[in-house]
Amino acid sequence: MGIAAVGLVVSGSLEPAASDLVADLTGVVGAVAAAAAFAWTGWYESGAERRWRWLMVVALAWFATAHALWTWYRAIDPATFPNAANALYLGLPFFAFFAVLSMAKKDHGKVEEHDVAPSHAVVVLDGLIIVGSLVALSWKLTVDAVRHADGVPVDRLLMVTSYTLADLILIVIAILFATALYGLLRLPMAWLVLGLLAIGFSDAVYVYTISSSSMAPPVADVGYIVGPMLFLGAALAPNRQFSQMTPRTPLLFLPYVPFAAVCVFTVFTTATTGDPDVGEVYALIAVVALVVLRQVITLRQLSVARRQLAHQATHDPLTGASNRNLLLFRLDKALSRAWPPRSLGLLYADLDHFKQINDVLGHEAGDAVLCAVAARLNARIRPTDTLARMGGDEFVILLDPAPEDPGDFGRRIQSAFDEPVFVCGAPRVVSASLGYVGLDDHDSPDQALARADEAMYQAKAAGRHGIRINP
Repeated sequence: MGIAAVGLVVSGSLEPAASDLVADLTGVVGAVAAAAAFAWTGWYESGAERRWRWLMVVALAWFATAHALWTWYRAIDPATFPNAANALYLGLPFFAFFAVLSMAKKDHGKVEEHDVAPSHAVVVLDGLIIVGSLVALSWKLTVDAVRHADGVPVDRLLMVTSYTLADLILIVIAILFATALYGLLRLPMAWLVLGLLAIGFSDAVYVYTISSSSMAPPVADVGYIVGPMLFLGAALAPNRQFSQMTPRTPLLFLPYVPFAAVCVFTVFTTATTGDPDVGEVYALIAVVALVVLRQVITLRQLSVARRQLAHQATHDPLTGASNRNLLLFRLDKALSRAWPPRSLGLLYADLDHFKQINDVLGHEAGDAVLCAVAARLNARIRPTDTLARMGGDEFVILLDPAPEDPGDFGRRIQSAFDEPVFVCGAPRVVSASLGYVGLDDHDSPDQALARADEAMYQAKAAGRHGIRINP
């Protein structure tokens, strides 16, 4: 039906009024059909996949309503402006933007851990920078068009231009999301971008015809016919993911290309005319503000990533306790501290018969026991102490300063094993052998650990579930 409508409209075989009616009604029917297809496919999906499809249902509902009103106004009262249709048309790019954002959020989670994809905020800002730079570059041409549009209300021209601008922003952002995540558009996103391009084409044609005070050619309505058909393809296309084909690093520099062009163009026009256009200056200021905001967000994300990497490098990924490297660093720092003088203690803990838990219940049960033990130990130490997992079922606590009564502290640590640990829905009794040593400035970190380890094995040899204290 859509292809036939395009053929009738473009051929010129119909009267202008009949051609407009065919084009408008086909666009309305296509938008309703696409919305129904998105609702149908979204019903069988879940999570973000359902969310973006139902957002497209809302976006197309706005477009269908606007286009139906446009059909009425164009057939009955074409002189009415502004009207409800003018505002409703903006619903398509608005809700489609959140649909693209939801789709990208789902895809962002599929990026492999060793790879890095830019955040949603950075991609959106990149799109705004690119489009803002294009607007700044074309400002003089746009202003000249407005000045020469005799008899055309400025509000009408600005309203129609807003459609094209919104389409352009959404198209650029969608393409940036696709290339940032995969390097190629996956099928639903590809159909979605093609539909936006089609509608953006018709919007651009109407901007030109209104600014030039000319009659819109028959081809002006083709995008409104084809666009909903392409959205229908987005709803029915298989959710196929393309493999990564291009590196993401160039995306970091992409927004700066049009931004640099705006700066060069502004400097050139200022040097040539000596009086830059006020609109160009404001547009440049807006783009600069977007670039600064992008840099602030990027620097903040880099800082967060650096802290995350530092935490991963110094902490056990299973229990969240410090790892051996961080313990040795803090132990060396504490032993080499000259002032204020402070005594130190080191407690070594080894779980009893832990291998049986792994062999009988499995490694997942063993991991659950380790996490529970780490949480209990961490709740019994002071903020100045350091709990570290040395590997396997061994934990070490650096006591800074050393407790006044090591025996009392050891009993408090042993109380962490008084209650059973629930594993696989059943309580399991877990015990540990503890070895405590006091440290002085003559100890090295490795010697201190070796002494605490020896004290722990003495406790284990004495019958397990005990504590050996070597001041």
